[in-house]
Parts: sequence; structure tokens; C-alpha cells
Amino acid sequence: MKKRLTKLIILSVVFVFLSLIFACQQENLKPGSTAFIEVDHFNLTTNYITNGSNSHKITDVWVYADDQTIGVFELPITIPILKSGIGKLRLEAGIKLNGIKTTRVNNPFYEPVIIEPFNFIIDSTILLSPTTTYRPQTVFVWMEDFESDVISLDTTRLTSDVTVVKSTSSQAFEGSSSGMIALNKDNNVFEAATFEAYVLPTTGKPVFLEMDYKNDFNFTVGIFSQTENQILKKEVIYLLPKEDWNKIYINLTDKLTESQNAIDFKVFFRTALPEEIDTATIFLDNLKLIYR
Repeated sequence: MKKRLTKLIILSVVFVFLSLIFACQQENLKPGSTAFIEVDHFNLTTNYITNGSNSHKITDVWVYADDQTIGVFELPITIPILKSGIGKLRLEAGIKLNGIKTTRVNNPFYEPVIIEPFNFIIDSTILLSPTTTYRPQTVFVWMEDFESDVISLDTTRLTSDVTVVKSTSSQAFEGSSSGMIALNKDNNVFEAATFEAYVLPTTGKPVFLEMDYKNDFNFTVGIFSQTENQILKKEVIYLLPKEDWNKIYINLTDKLTESQNAIDFKVFFRTALPEEIDTATIFLDNLKLIYR
């Protein structure tokens, strides 16, 4: 009986505490004290020659007012801000790292959008559709859009007779073609890597592989790490089928940090059909290996 009474007292105290917090929030958001901004979507502008496609998957916005953190919000969103008058508004493009909902980050390669001066108008909603660009410090190590005659992916010794070919325009994500990998029972193993090996930072600097893809069977993305004595294969992510084209930002940073002794690196793609699967097709486009 005593334990039950103690539990009821604790629950009552918690209820009162939460009620006070809610009341304070309601008081703070009362008419006459709050400005609102509505962000419907983020745009990305690129120079195709130097930055490649403007394809993106910006899902969130990180909001700062006068250098104070307001929060992270999934788009589209209307955000209350307890400020009035002239100030500074900072918006950063947010993504799902490795395509995982629980790993939402502000993209370190996209420029923040800073509006200064910005007028926070009480009891008014200001609609914004910000446009970002790649930061000028971004290094584009490798890009492949499958538009030229030469494809910069080369099959490895592990693969069967499956190669990366150019798709038809009707199958392409954008432009005239995308990369296509077609497997069947006779040719059921595929592995290809970048033709060139690249020197990448292993000090914790952000390194991403961006790409658009569509697949009806699983495939793996990873890196070959080459030291003076050996080549190590490191799988980074295992991608499940996607019926529609999907954009993903693959974080290579941790795997590279593990490779302090590496001379250079290649990115690889791999899949193998089990006996019960007759065919599979994987499409790739807008591959970008970047760091800053």
C-alpha cells in the first residue's frame, strides 16, 4: 500500500511539472510574441561542368536565429521563432546520412543560406524556398554521369562477364543515359571499381560518395584500400531494392580513418545472384566522390 501511495505521489509531481512546462510554452507562443517562417523545400544550384548534376535529397532544414539554435525540422515545415525585429536567419540543408532516418545531419558540403538582415515579424508567416550550392572548399575527386563514351568503372577479376553499360534514354535518371548492370543465371556475379585510384583524407575530414540509383536486387558499395603490401576490401553499405530512383549520401569518413597506412583508394560496387534469382538490374547515375 505504501509503495502504491509513493508511486501515485511521484506521478502527480511529474504531471504538475509537465503541465507547468506546457503552460510556459503556450505562454511563450501567445499572439504578439512569435514570428513564423515557412520553409517548403530546399533547392540546389550547381555548375554542371565542375559540380555535376543538381540532383539532391534535402529532407530537413537546420534553423538558427541570431546564431541561436532553433531546431532541426523535416520539410515542409512552419517554424515559430520567439524573436521580433531585425536579425539574422541561418538555414542549413539537412540530409539522411547513408539513407538512415536516425542519422540526420546538416550536409557539410552545402553552403548555409544566411539572410541578414532578416525581419522577424510578429504574428506573420514568411514563406522561404532557400537555394544552396556546394561549398567552394569541396573537392570533387571523381564524377561519373555516364554521358560520355568512356565509363570510369572497370570490372575486377571477381566478376563474370557482367559490365557497366550505358542505358537507353528512357531508362536514364536524367540526360541521355545512366549506368546499367544486368545480371542473369549465366552471369550472376558483378564487381567493378573506379578505374583510377584516388588519394583521400584519412584524418576524419568528411568524405562522401553521392549517387542516384535504382535496383531490383541488393548490392554493396565499399572501398579498396591499397597499402604498400596489400589491398584491403572494406564494405561500407548494403543497399536494398528501390523501385524508384533514390538519392543517397554515403559516408566514407569512418572507413577511411581506419586506413591510416593506405596510399590510395578505389570505390567498388558488388553483387551476386543466389540460385533462386534469375535476373537482376541495377541503375546508377551522378556518382560523386567528394571531400573538404
